[in-house]
Amino acid sequence: MKKVVSSFFLFLSILSFGVLNVKADNIDGSRTSSLSVTYQYDTVMLSNVDVSLYYLASVDESGVFQFTDDYLDVAFDTTNISSSDLTLQAETIENYISSHQLQASSLLKTNQNGVTNFSNLVPGLYLVTVDSKVVGDYRYDASPTIVSIPILEDGTYQYDVQMNIKTEREELEQEITPPGGMDNNNEMVPNTLDNIYLYIVLLVISIIVIIGVIMYISKRKDEKNEKKK
Repeated sequence: MKKVVSSFFLFLSILSFGVLNVKADNIDGSRTSSLSVTYQYDTVMLSNVDVSLYYLASVDESGVFQFTDDYLDVAFDTTNISSSDLTLQAETIENYISSHQLQASSLLKTNQNGVTNFSNLVPGLYLVTVDSKVVGDYRYDASPTIVSIPILEDGTYQYDVQMNIKTEREELEQEITPPGGMDNNNEMVPNTLDNIYLYIVLLVISIIVIIGVIMYISKRKDEKNEKKK
């Protein structure tokens, strides 16, 4: 079984005002925001896949996060956190959501280009999770990702965020379907043993018929010879 980690474009300045402590103008907490998530591996666009968005924390004008009641047990200090620790926090929160059966703030499917767009969002901290998808002989999985809205770019807060989520591809083991069973496409696999048995039966019948014809012809010849005598 092979596993290949795809390259991905992690948008710049994730949690920039919390993680990097960058100073900028005050954040507008009333500003309508959006998040565009792209789910792809190389040139494979993963369409019709559920993307869940969880609202973890609000943010004040100075960039300080306040976790909601649902996520107080998994709250963390966003200041100067490393990317590896941020990844671990995302996985921890995803497991917490699953064990506590918390509902997503929003749930959408990717379009034919593997893109989904969340609109009318409020600034804050979010977790993005994406379902797995099987295409051909491969299964694609996306890592949970924590994202802040807005993000800081060139000293300016951007309230419409775009991101390519980290995606892995795993080659599936090929299963051997027994003759007469159903394959992965729900199509019947021909039973070759039954075909062989049929051919053998037909061959035996043919041989019997040929022998019978030969014996009949031989008998007729003998009868004619007897009459000539």
